[in-house]
Amino acid sequence: MNPKWTSEKSLFLSRCLTIASFALGIASLFCIPIITEWYDAVSGEEPIHIVLNIALYLSAILALIALWQLHTLLNRFAKQQVFVTENTVCFRRIAWCCFGVALIWLVLCYWRFLAFFVAFIAAFAGLLLRVMKNMLEAAVALREENDYTI
Repeated sequence: MNPKWTSEKSLFLSRCLTIASFALGIASLFCIPIITEWYDAVSGEEPIHIVLNIALYLSAILALIALWQLHTLLNRFAKQQVFVTENTVCFRRIAWCCFGVALIWLVLCYWRFLAFFVAFIAAFAGLLLRVMKNMLEAAVALREENDYTI
């Protein structure tokens, strides 16, 4: 017996992981104050738990928005709606959420230089998503052009 990994199974797994990540993101909101107080205790530097709380809550909100957009995108994929304009909007929103997280953590670099790495990774993810959005936009335009061709 050799079970094959199909695109439907992959999509189902992606949807499950997105929902699980969303639930974990909601649950983590309650842990942020505990995490920031622990960080202040072990960092050995001046306490920044208030600033870090703000950064983490704002980042979490943007992450939850991005996950919701991803959920919407995957639902459209499940309905075979791949090359549609609405999907480019989802990619654009997710990318802007990444850039927002990058900006938040870039500001946090004022207090902790290591925040630069989080900012860099978030900006890089946003850039990749913008490229994917542009590719999908081009594919949508090609599909629409082909639909009008006799």
